[in-house]
Amino acid sequence: MHIWQRKTLSFILISLMLATWLPGTVLASSTPAISLDQAIQNVKQIFNIPLEYTNFASGFNDNINRQTWSLSWNNPSDSGGSFNAQVDASTGEIISITCWNQDDRDNSQIPSISLAQAQKIGTELLPQLVPSRVASLVLIPDNQIIALTSSGRSDYTLHWQRMVNNVPVSGEGANIQINANNGQVRSYNLNWTNNLDLPAPSGIITPDAARQAFINAGMVQLEYILPNASTYRDQPKSFPLLVYRLDHPSNGRIDAFTGKPLDLDNEQSLYGKGRGMSDVSNKDSIAGAAPIPLTPQEQEEINQTSGLISQEEAAAVVTKWVELSDNLILRTATLTKDGRDNNVRIWNLSWTSNTSASPKQPIDLFGQVDARTGDLLRFNLDLPSDNSSDAAMTLTAAQNLADSFLKKVQPQRYSSLKLDPTSTDVNVNTKLQPVAGQTTWDFNYLRTVNGISFPDNGANIVVDRTSQRIISYNLNWIDRDFPSAQGIIGSDQANDIYLQAAPLTLCYIPVYNDEKTLPEIHLIYQAQNLPEQPDVSMIEAHNGEKLNEQGQPVSKNLGVHIFNDISGNFAEKEIALIGQAGLMSEYGDSFHPDESIKIADLLRAMVNCSVDIYSTRSYTDQDVMNYALRQGWIKEMLAPESTVNRGLLSQLMVRFLGLEYVAKLSDIYQLPYQDGSALGDDLRGYAALTWGLGIMKGDGVNFGAQKLVSRAEAASALVHSLEAKPQM
Repeated sequence: MHIWQRKTLSFILISLMLATWLPGTVLASSTPAISLDQAIQNVKQIFNIPLEYTNFASGFNDNINRQTWSLSWNNPSDSGGSFNAQVDASTGEIISITCWNQDDRDNSQIPSISLAQAQKIGTELLPQLVPSRVASLVLIPDNQIIALTSSGRSDYTLHWQRMVNNVPVSGEGANIQINANNGQVRSYNLNWTNNLDLPAPSGIITPDAARQAFINAGMVQLEYILPNASTYRDQPKSFPLLVYRLDHPSNGRIDAFTGKPLDLDNEQSLYGKGRGMSDVSNKDSIAGAAPIPLTPQEQEEINQTSGLISQEEAAAVVTKWVELSDNLILRTATLTKDGRDNNVRIWNLSWTSNTSASPKQPIDLFGQVDARTGDLLRFNLDLPSDNSSDAAMTLTAAQNLADSFLKKVQPQRYSSLKLDPTSTDVNVNTKLQPVAGQTTWDFNYLRTVNGISFPDNGANIVVDRTSQRIISYNLNWIDRDFPSAQGIIGSDQANDIYLQAAPLTLCYIPVYNDEKTLPEIHLIYQAQNLPEQPDVSMIEAHNGEKLNEQGQPVSKNLGVHIFNDISGNFAEKEIALIGQAGLMSEYGDSFHPDESIKIADLLRAMVNCSVDIYSTRSYTDQDVMNYALRQGWIKEMLAPESTVNRGLLSQLMVRFLGLEYVAKLSDIYQLPYQDGSALGDDLRGYAALTWGLGIMKGDGVNFGAQKLVSRAEAASALVHSLEAKPQM
C-alpha cells in the first residue's frame, strides 16, 4: 500500500506517545543515579504543583535505553485535576509533563498571548528541563493557525528538532504545548534516543546527485486518483483526477552514501459479531388516509432504489462464488448507499454459524453485492484455526488460484487489473520461507485506465495456505469519466514542481529491526515539505497546479498572516488575531483595512470560525453563500461581491451567535444611539444587542444603519462576537 508523507511534527507526536507510555521492566539490580526524592525536587523546582493535589504516586521504569521515574499528583476532590511527570533517573532531566484541571476551560477562546510570547515562554523553560541537550535542539518555525472558535482549546504547540552535525534526526526533539489564553504549559515531551551511532555526513553524495537519483528511480508517478467528495458542499460523488504524485516503496528517501532508494526489508520499519436484526415492516398504509405528497428528495430516493436486485438474488451472487457450508445461516441483509457515490446501492449480507457447527466448518461469511449491477464486490470467509498440517501452499500456486478466480468473477475488468509489483507477499518472496506461522498469501491488483495506474481502485484476494481456499475478496471500482492524458505536463516538469515544494533534505532516520534493541540510523535525502509552507502531495497533470492530499488546490493564503498595513488602526489587535487564525487573507499579507468588506469574504471568515479553515479551504464564493443561507445567517441569496452595511452586519453577528429570537423582541430595547428612533423593528433588536454585547457601537453616537462597513470594522465585530459567544 502507499505510505504518504506527513509533517515531521505529526510523526514526532506519535513517537513521543510511544516512548513515554511504553512500560519498562523494573530490574532487581537497578540502582538509579537519581533518587525518587531528587526526581520530585527537580520537578517542583520548575513547576508549581497545586497544594490540593494531595494524592501522590510514583513508579520506576528500567529499559535498555533509559531509566525513568514516573511521578503523579492528583486532586482527590470532585473538582479533580492532575499533574504527571517523567524524570530521567540517570541525569535528573525532566522528559515529560502533562497537567489538567477542571477549571482548565476558558470562558473565551480568543488568544490572549501571541505566538512570539508563547515561543519566549518555551525558550526560557527548555534549558531548565534538559540543560545538557538544549544546545542540540533548534526551534522549528511553524505557520500554525490558532482557530478563532468558542469550541475546544486554543493552544500553541512548539517543536524543537534534535540536530547532530547540523543534520536533523527524524522523529526526535522536544514539544511544548502552551495555553494561548493564559500562557500556562499544558504539556511537554522529549523524544531522545541515547547511544545512537550517527554516521558523520562525510563522503555522501551531493544534493544534485540525490535529486538525479530521485528522478531516475521514477518516484513521482503519473496516476489517477479519486478525491473524497466534500460533505459540506453536498457533492453526491467525486471525479477522478490525473496527477503526478510520489509513489515508490522508499517514499522518496535516497541513501546519502550509496545514492540508491532506501527500500526497507520485511523485518524493518520506521515506526517502532453482532447477531440478529429484527425484520419489521409495515406494508399496509393507514386505512382511509389520504397520501401525503412526497418531497423531491424522497421521490429521488425512490427512483434510485427502483430496479435493484432482491435480497435473494444478492445472496445467490455471493454463494455462486463461495461454497456455502450447511452450518452457515443468513442472519442479516441490509441495503445501504455507497459512501463514495450516493447513486450506488449495496447489499450487505452476513451468514453466521449455528450452534451445532463442526469445528472444521466456517465460522461466518460476509458479502457485498452491487444492488444494481449484481457485481460481487466483497466477501470474507472466516475459517477456524487448523493446526493439523503445515500451511505449505506455495506462492506460485496461490497466485494462480487468485488469477483464475479474478478472471472468472470479473471477466470484463480482468484486463484492467494488474498485480501490484510492490505487493508485500510478492516483493519479499525470496526472503520469506514457507512456515506454519504465515497462514495466508495476499495479492493486491491495481486498476489501470488508459494505460495509467489508478491505485485507488483495484482488487485484493487473500488465499488460506492450509485449506488452499480464497477466504477474502474485495473489489474497489467506480464508473466515472476519466480525464484524458492529452496535453499533460511532462515528468521532468512534474519533478521540478514537486521537488520545489518538497525539496530533498538531508536528515538522519532511524530504522527499527525486531531483532535489535536500538534502531539503525541511516543518513538520507528525503523529499519533505518545508515547515512554514502548506503540504503539497501531488501535482495536477494538465496545469501543474499543486494539490494537497485530498486532491484540492493548495491555498497560497492558507496559514498565519502578519498583516503589514494595520499599524495604528483602531482594530489592530483584532485584525492581528484574524491573521493568526488564517482568516481574511484575500490580499495575502496585506489586509486593506479601509476597504469595504464584501459579503462573501465576511461570510467565509464566519464559516471558518464555525467549521474550520481546513474543511472549507476549497469552498468557492458560491459554496460560502450556500452554507450561510442554510445556517440562516442570510435570508436570501446575495451576490458574493455585495458590500455590507452596519444594519446587515449587526444581523449577521446576532444570527451567528444564535440570538435572533431575542433580537426580534424589538419592543423591550432602549437604544443608546441618537438615530435609534429612526431604526425600524427589523433592526432595533440587532442594534441593541450588538451594543450591549460589545460587538459594535456604530460611530459611538449614531448607529448609521446604511453606512458601509470596512474590512477593519468587520474584523473587529467578528472577534468581539466570538468573545461574546456562549460556551457549549
